Amino acid sequence: MVAKPKQRQLQLVFAEPRAPETSTRKLLREIDRLVDWRPIREAAAGYFSKRGRPSHDPVVMVKMMLVGYLFGIGSDRALVEECSDRLSFREFLGYGLAESLPVHSSFTEWRHRLGSEFFREALHEIVRQCEAAGMEISGARTVDATHVKAQADKQGPTVEVPRGVDVDEFLELRSAGVVTALPTGKTVPVNTHDPDARLQRKKYGVAEFRFNASFCADVESGLITDATATGYESAATAVDHVEHDPFEVTELVADALYDEAASLAALRERGVTTYVPDRKRNSTGLLGSGRFIYDARCNEYVCPAGKPLRWYRYRPERHLHYYIARKSDCDGCPWKPECTGAARRTVTRVDHAEGLERCVRGGIRYRYLMTRRRVHEHLNNIGKRDHCLRRARALGLDGMRIQAALTAIAIDLKKLLRWAKRTRAKAGVLALGLSASAVSAFRGLRRALQDLRGTLRRATGPPRDRRAACALSDPARACRPPASAHPP
Repeated sequence: MVAKPKQRQLQLVFAEPRAPETSTRKLLREIDRLVDWRPIREAAAGYFSKRGRPSHDPVVMVKMMLVGYLFGIGSDRALVEECSDRLSFREFLGYGLAESLPVHSSFTEWRHRLGSEFFREALHEIVRQCEAAGMEISGARTVDATHVKAQADKQGPTVEVPRGVDVDEFLELRSAGVVTALPTGKTVPVNTHDPDARLQRKKYGVAEFRFNASFCADVESGLITDATATGYESAATAVDHVEHDPFEVTELVADALYDEAASLAALRERGVTTYVPDRKRNSTGLLGSGRFIYDARCNEYVCPAGKPLRWYRYRPERHLHYYIARKSDCDGCPWKPECTGAARRTVTRVDHAEGLERCVRGGIRYRYLMTRRRVHEHLNNIGKRDHCLRRARALGLDGMRIQAALTAIAIDLKKLLRWAKRTRAKAGVLALGLSASAVSAFRGLRRALQDLRGTLRRATGPPRDRRAACALSDPARACRPPASAHPP
């Protein structure tokens, strides 16, 4: 017969129910064991007044946000529902079964109150604790950024803003009626719903309003030491990462997009050796500017034929210096067919070109760091796949920076857990190795004693052959042929 539904019977429970021993509970309990949350509470204390009604515990709010990023919970409403239902989350937050959790609107208020710099500093604090726990952090860093879809669309309220003009100021003047005419020249499309996002397109992709979340990771450990977000991916982001890194940076590796003179020179001034591939700016097939030697003392170039190219003008809007050769030097020069198709050769030099010239672009160390950079590109994919970095969760650049910092903290915490697990396993293997070596020595000694005993027995004891043993006891029996098992 079909079973009938059971009647639920109410039970009188006096003790708090304990969360089952799941992988989630083990992970959160291990995080609580490894991380000291007191610096987070102390840093948040300065954002609140000493009077008035007490707020939520800052550690609880930060923990709750991290739970959402650790387990890929995409919204604040879903986060509150998950934390209300799951005992392991409540245990991690320090809430009992009957206690009410913060509502979803509290997170928006807290993010606005604390700002992106608080969460960036929280990331630095987690990295410092990882280093204090024993994780080795080198002086080499990789820098890379990834696109994040903004909460804006091309079909929404878009405005063409002149390039180089402050967007917020232009929109304020436009809303006040001061700017009424359409802008002329080069413009940038801006969505008024989220003016900080920029229209970007990947190769063979669709143009969308996006942000760029940028991570600065340690080459050896893979920890994300700094995180930020910008409208466009630019080389200046690398300088910002180095200035905010909680440790001293001595080497930096990035892709060809960061091959920009001013940023490389700024990194060089800070004592950072840069490893960036060449952009291959020469596409004409003629002699590139790298074949010309720059003489800083005379401020001129020397061509492969030994003739000078002297400075003759500067274009400030492009930050370019122009150097030109004499027509008489180019006429009849054997290098001219390979050098230029014009009457004389011109070479340009950007401001801070010494940054490009001193950048490392080859060698064993260069190849190793480039390999590590490609390995660390998976951090962007992990952030999008597992830690809520696929789409912007808030409006504005400040909200995107908070999201990037929380994603980086979630990734670093998981790396810390894996490191702690490997460390315990190595310690166990080491202890087992010591005991195994003792057991192996004992077995070797026992085997040697057995061999010695066998040698002595063969030398002095009775023969081990059965027929020889019988001959000693009965010589007549030894001469008798063996009985057949099947007589005829």
